[in-house]
Amino acid sequence: MSINEARVKAMNWCSKMERSKFDVQFKLYSWGLDQNQIKEVVEKLESDGFLSSGRYIEAYIKGKLYYKKWGKVKIKYNLKLKGFSDELIDKYIDELIDEDFYLEMITEQLKKKSLAIDDDDEYTRKSKLIRFGQSRGYETEISLMCVDKL
Repeated sequence: MSINEARVKAMNWCSKMERSKFDVQFKLYSWGLDQNQIKEVVEKLESDGFLSSGRYIEAYIKGKLYYKKWGKVKIKYNLKLKGFSDELIDKYIDELIDEDFYLEMITEQLKKKSLAIDDDDEYTRKSKLIRFGQSRGYETEISLMCVDKL
């Protein structure tokens, strides 16, 4: 595949939904481009507005928070896997996540899970709820606080 074909194909791919630089680089590599060609195409995509780290992080956080009900820990971990810095991730997490909504969401998720647990032992029930909260990426302290409220 020529570099121009790859650029056009990547532009079409990026125009369908937000993509991270990591995803685009991986896709270009799978199309057979070398490092220099990948760098050139990525720079062109960024300059033309097809790639934006800020837009991607914002879309990712909103999608995972509102639809998947993930916590901050899991969102941050997955964004770090995509190559974003802690500072950039924290900036967007602080901007986009309302603390009251976040606590309400965690409490609601733990209530739903609590109804599904068929165990009468208080200790076992609490541990299952806390483990569930951790698997969803909620901070342990917040999970404990919400479980104690229940």
